[in-house]
Amino acid sequence: MMNIRDYFLINKTKNTNKIKILDLLGFEADIAINTSEYQIENIEESDNLEQQSFDELISNTEEIISTPVQSTIETYLNSDQNTNDHSQATSTDTFNPMKITSQIQKVWSDLESRRKWVFPTFIGVVLVVVISISISSFLNYRNVQTEIAEDAIVVTSNSNELIDLLPTLIEISTNTFYSKYDVSNASANLQQIESSLIEYRTNLDSRTDILDKNEVIANLNDIFLLVNELDLVITYRILISEILIYTELPVKEENVNIDTLTTELSSIIAQSKVNYSNLPEIAEFDNHKNLVEVALVTAEDLHGRYLAALRNNEYDVAESISSAILLNKSTEVRAFENSLTNFNQKSLNIYNNLADLP
Repeated sequence: MMNIRDYFLINKTKNTNKIKILDLLGFEADIAINTSEYQIENIEESDNLEQQSFDELISNTEEIISTPVQSTIETYLNSDQNTNDHSQATSTDTFNPMKITSQIQKVWSDLESRRKWVFPTFIGVVLVVVISISISSFLNYRNVQTEIAEDAIVVTSNSNELIDLLPTLIEISTNTFYSKYDVSNASANLQQIESSLIEYRTNLDSRTDILDKNEVIANLNDIFLLVNELDLVITYRILISEILIYTELPVKEENVNIDTLTTELSSIIAQSKVNYSNLPEIAEFDNHKNLVEVALVTAEDLHGRYLAALRNNEYDVAESISSAILLNKSTEVRAFENSLTNFNQKSLNIYNNLADLP
């Protein structure tokens, strides 16, 4: 700021140099300086003053500027600043409102600056994840298919080996000579074959190496049918082996025990009726089953006559009746053997038409 002395100094200069001085002091060139009557009452007219040279005025002005004299205006401004500082003893920075808009702009600016690498990075991560999942799924699928193929090979091999036992099982099942040991083993083998065929049928749905599955299923159904019928025949044989089975029918007085014979014959009839009711239905054994029903009725009647003849000491009549009882059983046995023969031929024909499982 400029004091009164500065003002007087400026007024001593010519008007042509005032503008340069004002520019030097930092004032606008077009500022008009007006003096009041109070300020210039003791000052002589500027025309009477000796005009100093422009160079001397400039040197004097530079000396005045370098002097650390504080102008009146600067003093006023400093005092006013002190007053404001005193009135604001407590800092108000804490109470300034948050510049939410600026923060949003900053966040947006950060997002925009990162968009160039965030979006490609996100796309890259997604692609890596998708490719990883695809590769993992493919490898899992291939492993599953490999396992299925290996299991199929094992199951198919076992099934074909067990199917090769069917002729032997047919022979055991239809043999007129009944052996509990052979029949039990045959039944166990049939159970193994059935289990293996069920497993093969389960894996067949996932087999991709078989083109015509309908043909395989038809062949598989024929095998199941044959195995099931063989199992029924074995069951039939086990039940029929305890129908009308006689140990001894005494016809001499010294060997006869009426009470014991009565109990034995009653037990035979009771057991035969129970077993007959449990006989399975097999087409080749229908005639035999009907004959068994008739034989049971006939045997029950003959048993009564046989016991009556023994009680009456009619041993010749009892001997004739015992022969009739055994004949009734032998007739049933011959019918059963014929049924076994028919079933044997039928089973072998089915087996010969079977194909190996692929």
